[in-house]
Amino acid sequence: MKRNATKSLKIGRAYTQRTSRLVVPVLFWTTGAVGIMIGFWRLWAVRGLVLRGSVGQGRVIASVHLFTLAGFTMLMMGALYQLTPVLLNCEPVEVRYSTSQWAIYTLGILFFVMGLNCGWMSGLAMGGSGIVVGIAYFLVNLTGRIRLRTTWNITAWFFSAALTYLGLTLVMGGLLVLRYSTGSPSFSHEVPVHLTVALGGWFGLLVAGASYRLWAMFGRRHHEPRYWLWTWSFANVAVFFIVIGYTTVLWLTDVGWIFQAAAFVSYCGDIAVAGLFDSRTMKDPALRTLMLSMAFLAVWEVLGSIAMLGHQGGLWIPALMAYGLGWVGMSFLGFVQKILPFMVWLHRYAHVHGRGKMPRLEDIWRPSWAYGPLFGAASGLTALLLAFWLKSSALFSLGIVLQILAWLLLLVMGVRAVRGPHRMPE
Repeated sequence: MKRNATKSLKIGRAYTQRTSRLVVPVLFWTTGAVGIMIGFWRLWAVRGLVLRGSVGQGRVIASVHLFTLAGFTMLMMGALYQLTPVLLNCEPVEVRYSTSQWAIYTLGILFFVMGLNCGWMSGLAMGGSGIVVGIAYFLVNLTGRIRLRTTWNITAWFFSAALTYLGLTLVMGGLLVLRYSTGSPSFSHEVPVHLTVALGGWFGLLVAGASYRLWAMFGRRHHEPRYWLWTWSFANVAVFFIVIGYTTVLWLTDVGWIFQAAAFVSYCGDIAVAGLFDSRTMKDPALRTLMLSMAFLAVWEVLGSIAMLGHQGGLWIPALMAYGLGWVGMSFLGFVQKILPFMVWLHRYAHVHGRGKMPRLEDIWRPSWAYGPLFGAASGLTALLLAFWLKSSALFSLGIVLQILAWLLLLVMGVRAVRGPHRMPE
């Protein structure tokens, strides 16, 4: 018994050494969740402009960036600080580097959003500079981990491509801020390119890459993905053609969208092979959240196809809502309910494995807790899509309230999971 306990102790400590300290992802995830809730509040404040399709106003742009920069990008940074050392079998980024990067990036977002909301151009310039420095700092930290890797896998292919697109998004975003703050002529042609690289490249490949590792772990069959290279290739080719189309010949964007749809098909095939859609697997409420995220990804494909191929520009707003809030947002809502309890268990209890009582993951994060975020996010987004279709301010407000409640519940449950106390087995 003593020999087994010693072996378990060594394994627990070795694995803990390859992960960031718990404070790092929790810091990023908490800030990201708060940023998303503030984003919903600001989106409610400009609901009239959104329902009319007037999305070029500074206040609307500020609301969008609360989701993309303060919300989803912050969440993904915390996830990458945690997952990259584990996936690539290398040392984690030092806490002083990751936390200082968080501080620079957070201050940049604060000034950036204030500048957009108030028309404060010097604040906008300072905020944009802080965001550029913060993201560049993050890329340096992650690139250093990739250089120290001792292994390579499917997810690493997706993460590396996503980080490349984040760098491109950084350059393009900095140029757009410079033009906006100096009052340069219209840059409407650059905005679709910026969105394509940020959403299709950075967010799209990152969430898909995480899915290949995490959803296979959650599924019952645990089969290796068969079509991942097709998904990766189609997604990158799609971004290339759409960007080239917006900068040269417009019909090439249709070609890019066809490749994007092909990536969606191969991606769904791999997720099905991983066992996510199995009836026994779907009894888990957290996995039901992931199932609904796939449903909203399908909504994005339908609405986006009509908007792109049918030249129905008015459908882009609900399509992007389905993509960002539905697929990206709900994927994180599902992932964190699987990742966070394991992180708490690992950092609090793995070193005593085999030597005493330890809580189960279900004692750290109760599965029933997932139903609150599941219902709030799904019903809230449905209300937002219907509100845009019916031009209903009341439905829009209802959707905002439900979405805020979903993320607030996730934040409260996360705090409970991290702080404890955790029930021990009898």
